[in-house]
Amino acid sequence: MTSGGKAPGPDPLKMCLLRITSILDAKQNGDKLSSLEVHDIICFIADAVLAGGIRRAALISLFSADDEKMLSCKTGNWWELNPQRGRANNSAILLRHKITKDFFLDLWKTIEFSNAGEPGFIFLNERDFGKNPCAEILLKPFQMCNLVEINASNLESQEDFENRVKAATIIGTIQASYTDFHYLRPIWKKTTEKEALLGIGMTGIASGEVLKLDTTKGAEVALRENERFAKLLGINKAARLTCVKPAGSTSCVLGTSSGIHAWHSKFYLRRIRVGKNEAIYSYLSENHPEILEDDHFRPHDTAIITLPQRAPEGAITRDESALDLLERVKKVSLEWVIPGSRPGKERHNVSATITIDKHEWKEVGEWMWENRENYSGLSVLPKDYGTYIQPPFEDITEEKYNELFAKLSEVDLDNVIEIEDETDLKGEIACAGGACVLT
Repeated sequence: MTSGGKAPGPDPLKMCLLRITSILDAKQNGDKLSSLEVHDIICFIADAVLAGGIRRAALISLFSADDEKMLSCKTGNWWELNPQRGRANNSAILLRHKITKDFFLDLWKTIEFSNAGEPGFIFLNERDFGKNPCAEILLKPFQMCNLVEINASNLESQEDFENRVKAATIIGTIQASYTDFHYLRPIWKKTTEKEALLGIGMTGIASGEVLKLDTTKGAEVALRENERFAKLLGINKAARLTCVKPAGSTSCVLGTSSGIHAWHSKFYLRRIRVGKNEAIYSYLSENHPEILEDDHFRPHDTAIITLPQRAPEGAITRDESALDLLERVKKVSLEWVIPGSRPGKERHNVSATITIDKHEWKEVGEWMWENRENYSGLSVLPKDYGTYIQPPFEDITEEKYNELFAKLSEVDLDNVIEIEDETDLKGEIACAGGACVLT
């Protein structure tokens, strides 16, 4: 395992400063920046945080639900005119005790008619709270995530599950003690130590095994182990411990479904972006062009590798309805996330992307409203991916899978050799629930 990457040089920072300067130069002395201008500035900064050619910034913009500019900032041909906005998840804040059903359903119609699931929304009890970019962790100002993951796809028993919870809790509690920050203001250390947050997630839930177990008992184990090790380490007990994150990258490593999401289909394609100056592109273009295609948005320098995938026997697939997934979100929230929180006004969340068929929008909107106490933020997408070109997943037949897999077995990655520095300053789109798996 490695971390970090090659420094990209000064060019990304230079472009960032030029773009920010252009926004500021358009203002008169004393003018206030609009929320959208601030949003764009932060997105430009996110574009500049690169290592190894990959964007290393995750970003969420939380805004007032009556902010028309932010509500519409991803409409029209924004991808061509303002591609930096693709770096952020945009979510309207809805206070549970203030929002009305009529207001929510009007917002829901806006989301439906966007044909892209925009904007998102976050239910909160207090305005001072926020979320991390994928919305599984509840944060106060100057707090950060502390994530640990449990592989829930191959559990053998309740005891096995609880042992994994113990291990994850111990790791997370030890990590919570690492507060000797060198580059942050003292307030970050103070707030981090006060609540000593954990984010114990599960991935591979749709493989089915964990849903048969007592996850509430597992959450209670997490609370006990955290208290025990926090005392040993001389730190505070965690205010909030359990969550479910999208787990796009983790699931790839483990070979599981991502987070709480179903496998896309019994047989499907997965698309992965790659720079055309990278060694793997050169190898595949010469030896296996059948699994390559040009990236629609950047055909001059980016390609897409298309890989056949097969879900395991007995796995939950995306053939389920949106309400089926939502009920699974509710079950895990009630039996894992909420029991894994100490008394307080907020708790963590099950992060998920709900794909919605054309006939499901009304009933899903009603479910979202009626169950607003059982989640805080969920991403949505049209089931056909709406306006998204080259989506991350696509259904295929078993015959097509067998055909592509036979060719894939001939790929020899030992022949992929990087001779020169091939750092490519390409960006990646923002994390959004299950859409995190886009790369």
